[in-house]
Amino acid sequence: MQIDHRSQEPSPIEPRFREWLERIPGTVYVQQGKGTATTVYISPRVEGLVGFPPETFTEDPEAWSELVHPEDRDRLHEADLASDETGSFRCEYRLRSVDGTHRWMRDEAHRQADRADLWIGVLVDITEQKRTEEELRAAVRRFQTLVEQVPTVIYIEALDEAISPMYVSPHYESMFGFTPQERMADPTLWEQLVHPEDRDELLAEIAALDPDAEGWSFEYRMRHRDGHIVWVKDEAVLVREDDGTPLFYQGVLSDVTESRRAKDELQRALDELRRADEMKNTFLTAVSHDLRTPLATILGNAITLEHADELALTSEERTDMARSLAAKARRLTELITDLLDMDRLTRDAFEPRLAPEELADLIERVTRDVDLMGERQIELDLHPVVAMVDRSMIERVVENLLVNASKHTPPEATIGVRLRAVGDGAEIVVQDDGPGVPAELRDVLFQPFERGPSASPHSPGVGLGLSLVARFAELHGGRAWVQDRPGGGAAFHVLLASTDEGSLSS
Repeated sequence: MQIDHRSQEPSPIEPRFREWLERIPGTVYVQQGKGTATTVYISPRVEGLVGFPPETFTEDPEAWSELVHPEDRDRLHEADLASDETGSFRCEYRLRSVDGTHRWMRDEAHRQADRADLWIGVLVDITEQKRTEEELRAAVRRFQTLVEQVPTVIYIEALDEAISPMYVSPHYESMFGFTPQERMADPTLWEQLVHPEDRDELLAEIAALDPDAEGWSFEYRMRHRDGHIVWVKDEAVLVREDDGTPLFYQGVLSDVTESRRAKDELQRALDELRRADEMKNTFLTAVSHDLRTPLATILGNAITLEHADELALTSEERTDMARSLAAKARRLTELITDLLDMDRLTRDAFEPRLAPEELADLIERVTRDVDLMGERQIELDLHPVVAMVDRSMIERVVENLLVNASKHTPPEATIGVRLRAVGDGAEIVVQDDGPGVPAELRDVLFQPFERGPSASPHSPGVGLGLSLVARFAELHGGRAWVQDRPGGGAAFHVLLASTDEGSLSS
């Protein structure tokens, strides 16, 4: 029901309340009726609010609705109708000022208990509040746009004992395969994704943080949803109120997988360079010794033989010196051959020339010709095996194993050589009754320039023999290894796998 403001019905506002209402902050009004009620009173403050005098609203029933922003009228009308049921009205909308601009109002009113048709309300200008809210929303939109474009994960974490995020940026899905919503819904997801090898140490470091820590910086591995590993750098800072009160942690997860890979590759390269430098020094030391020593002997014997008549050397002495010259020359030839072979192997320029070969005959021939030091005895246990092999390589394998055994055993030692067919391949074993090889050295012995702890400092060689044995075995599809010999000593095994169907028989 609407009440005509020009009727003779007494005003619902007693004069004694008018002065009090006009002192209240905000614009107070009184309306009568249901739905869009008639304004029977509005305090003078309305003129300072929108520039129109109070009479504009009390004398023209349509003035209020005409000044409401067109986009807000339907919403205001719905709030009016709903208030008839609840007895309480609240709405925020825009009113046009006398200068044509619109100002935001918060409008609240309540129906009076003793007058069902009487409403008392208050208008408050919230234009600045709305502007501030819009600026905050714009700032949030700019922040979200920035966060969503940055190729890292931005997160905000609550200040509690559990690892509970308050916000996770969208890049979480591309980095780990899980959506931010999945992360927020499962407080244990982060811990599950941390690599098992890093988890305990990382959780211990987090637990050791001071409760008021200003932040952290960790590097660790996480598992993507599809199983691949992602190295992350996790950095966070503590955000505080102006008065210093801690609010939350704000952090960044960066994918550092590529930089870690580059770092690891660089470290491996540095290690390789370091090993290469050590090998170079070892090589120069060994070669200088192993070249100069036999050369000095050769030169000395040659000079002596040159003056043999003057020195009245016997025929036997001359023969011994000639034999010594030949032996030293063979040592130099072996050394140079090893160096050249290693160079060719390093450059992948060594291809085996395969041909059928009776391995037992080959081994027996090499053992007759090899020059062992001291009074060592060779015991042969050879089964007939025909194989497609590179004869010169296999000769070098057997010769290097025999020479190696002689360097690491006493002069009276016994060296055994065994040949067996193994499946479609063959196995050569050279064993001795010397001191054996410690377990920690069994792999490194097959690396270049490794001579073993029991090698005599006066024995020839630069530590290439066993490395050549291993490489030649690999070129025949096999491998080389060493293990303890039953009863003491070392047993060096060389497996030659079949490189051509039907090429091996026993």
